[in-house]
Amino acid sequence: MPFQNFKRQGFFAVSITVLGLSAQPALSSPASDLIDKYNDWFLANGAETATYAKAVEDGSKTEILDHKIEGMFSLSLDEDKPNLGVYYIIKTPKAVYDGSSRDGDTFSFDNVTTDKMQLEFGFFEKAENFKSVAEAQASKDAIKVVADAKDYVISGYSVNWVDLPVLSDGVTAEEFQQLLAATTGVSYDRSSFAEVVADMAMADALTGTYTIKNGVYSGAENGVVASISIEEIEYKTKTSLKTDGRDVSTVSETVYNDFSVKDQDIRPLLALLGAGEAPSDQLLSEYRVGSFSTTMKTEGGSASEPFGFIEVSGGETTTKDMRMSGGDAAKLWAAFESLKDKPEEEDAVDQIFAMLDALGSYYVAYSDVSDIVIKAWDPIRARMKDSEAPSFEATLKHFSTTDFTANSLGQLKFKGLHGAVEGDDAVFDLETFELADLAWPSLRTMVESTLAAEADPAAAMKAIPTIGRVSLAGLNMQAKDLPTPVSLNELTIEMGNHIGPIPTSLSEVIGGLSFDAALLQEPMVLGVLDRLGIERVNLTQDFKIAWDENTQDLTLEKFEFELENGIKLRADIQLGGIPRSLFENPHEAEAVVALATFKGAQIEVMDSPLISELLATQAEQAGLPAELLASMMIDGTLQQAGPLAETEFALELAKAAKSFAAKPTNIRVTLAPQKAVPIMQLGGIAALAPQQLPEMLGATVSYTE
Repeated sequence: MPFQNFKRQGFFAVSITVLGLSAQPALSSPASDLIDKYNDWFLANGAETATYAKAVEDGSKTEILDHKIEGMFSLSLDEDKPNLGVYYIIKTPKAVYDGSSRDGDTFSFDNVTTDKMQLEFGFFEKAENFKSVAEAQASKDAIKVVADAKDYVISGYSVNWVDLPVLSDGVTAEEFQQLLAATTGVSYDRSSFAEVVADMAMADALTGTYTIKNGVYSGAENGVVASISIEEIEYKTKTSLKTDGRDVSTVSETVYNDFSVKDQDIRPLLALLGAGEAPSDQLLSEYRVGSFSTTMKTEGGSASEPFGFIEVSGGETTTKDMRMSGGDAAKLWAAFESLKDKPEEEDAVDQIFAMLDALGSYYVAYSDVSDIVIKAWDPIRARMKDSEAPSFEATLKHFSTTDFTANSLGQLKFKGLHGAVEGDDAVFDLETFELADLAWPSLRTMVESTLAAEADPAAAMKAIPTIGRVSLAGLNMQAKDLPTPVSLNELTIEMGNHIGPIPTSLSEVIGGLSFDAALLQEPMVLGVLDRLGIERVNLTQDFKIAWDENTQDLTLEKFEFELENGIKLRADIQLGGIPRSLFENPHEAEAVVALATFKGAQIEVMDSPLISELLATQAEQAGLPAELLASMMIDGTLQQAGPLAETEFALELAKAAKSFAAKPTNIRVTLAPQKAVPIMQLGGIAALAPQQLPEMLGATVSYTE
């Protein structure tokens, strides 16, 4: 990003000599010497003014009066666009430097105090249109920021001066890095201010006021600040726009209370920018906000807009152990600039990869926020906000994440979620939700996989993320068209032992899924449930699938499904000969599964009055006794079984099924072959000699009253 000054370098030497000498007091002090160095640097870089009225010295105490720095510079963000101009004015009526000392280029002060300091910045297009700060400041087209700081005190202050580069016709990467590195040469024991107020204006379109109260910074050295605390941060903004012929204004106000940071280290950021090395990748050990609130009000908009007034508030927010490393901003910028030239496709891909490689990595050990409340009123209700309920309302008791990186997330969890939509009478509650052990490929891998997938669909597998756990509990939903709530006590899905993105162990628990039977809408089903006295459907389900690499067995165990007071099922199935390649190359599954074997299964149906009622309903419609209808149906099925119908197992199964139909207590079918049977062999026998299947599979059936 090239910078340009309004003055030529030939004038810089004169400015330094004349203005620098005129600023010197009769007897110099460490304070005036340091200020002179800063003044000289500003003048060398094109400042119009960098001077003070006088320095009053009393032993180790120096008062610098009416210090003022002002100037302009321009910068070019794009060679094809006009330069952006920037003016700056820094005024300090009085600064007191107490306990001054100097050791070579190291300046030290026991205390530095100032009652007031003012900073003003302005940004404007077409920098060449203005020849002085006064012209730019008077322009209505400039975006202006004016900040006033009160009661600024810094104790144990020390500066290790290094010669800063002169930025004449532009700034090189090396010079920019030198400027950044110089920030680590400042140290202090404690710094504080009573208030900083900044007013910002962008013509009539945007105005804002930012206020920071009672800030304290402690223990700054080598780019590290041990602690930062701020009592309150507040900003108010107003935007005014013309939308569809309407004058629409939006006013927002945000307040943060009890803001604090521990162990803030800028050196990882400087390393990203090539301005030095970071001994650690930690940016901060803790960030905290005691509470926050935001309001936003829109006036003049259409009544059909979704919101006219919004309130957001929250309790304590905490972030711990934030880290960053490995990035390279110069390479990132160079790749971005290359893409702006619209290179050929192959070169563009290379530049995209260069950008992705330059992003580096980050890590956040823990972050959370508590007691979030969101309320929104539509434009009509917003006019009667104090008496009308919100159009939408949501609350969240607690939200947290752990071990968040560029390609993984340890856990995302929230508690106490509530939402309500007025008018639609919709209410939503969720006690807890959790995502855990998430991992996804790097951005580079995702792009590479996407590009390669066109020629090789299997390559897309590399871009798929993995999840270890998904769970929720205490879900309740109700709306105007739901006569009673839909609820779910528990849903837990756990996945592990991934091969690529595919888990080789998977379990699921659904507990207490409950909803009004009327939602099923099927007349016959509703009739059966009514006969059973089931007004609400209550379902549970549980299963686990696992693959053992040592035995190559794939097992479905303890699959259980239950409709309360209706039916209960259980199944266990075991397959063998499932190689690792099935998970590594799932697109070849058909060929792999053909070599699998069947090792056993058990299917059990228990306590199922639903079956009796279904038969009874069908029997009534057919005008037959239920037992006769069941017998006819079972016998008809048996007759269609061909040679299999004559086997002992088929006859026993038919007998047990008739008994179960009459009294559905417990029926169990077990398949236990003496040795594993190839799946392909089973298919062949089923087609050519199905009567051999029961003996080959060790099939048995039992019925228990």
